Amino acid sequence: MNERRLLSRFRQRDKEAFDVLFARHGEAVLAFARRLTGSCADAEDLMQETFLAAYQGVERFGGRARLSTYLIAIAVRRWRDQQRKPRHETVALLDEHDTSLHAPHPKDAPTENQALAGIVYRAALAQLDDPLKEAFLLVAAEGLTHKEAAQVLQIPLGTLKWRVAEAMRRLRIALTEEPLP
Repeated sequence: MNERRLLSRFRQRDKEAFDVLFARHGEAVLAFARRLTGSCADAEDLMQETFLAAYQGVERFGGRARLSTYLIAIAVRRWRDQQRKPRHETVALLDEHDTSLHAPHPKDAPTENQALAGIVYRAALAQLDDPLKEAFLLVAAEGLTHKEAAQVLQIPLGTLKWRVAEAMRRLRIALTEEPLP
């Protein structure tokens, strides 16, 4: 089913169209949500909220962007809503459900240095201000163009480019600093 037909059926609240949409885009939304939240459980909740919001608000989708971009934009808005709520500050360095560090075969297992690098990277990413993290993840991890990411975040293109560059600068600094003894 092509995107146009899928969208048409989705707008009519067709359950099969929703299932196809979820099958096509669910993993990508979940992966983005995991990078954004730093937690498998929070990412799964965010993914579910994203698809529920897409279903409830499909009539607002004008079709100017790809469906995948539309879904990522919803995820970003839902995550921002969550960030505004009072919460306890925690940083998830390693999620026990994170399969990226648990290989099924010893030859595929990450080295200790790779595992440590992943933990350090996630910690550095968690320290970025939310606007910088959002811009960086949309471009670097999701592969959106700068223009698409600016549209998702509803900010000027120049601002988006600065945020991505600043996030990269801060990550580079954080990842090259020598740990204290």
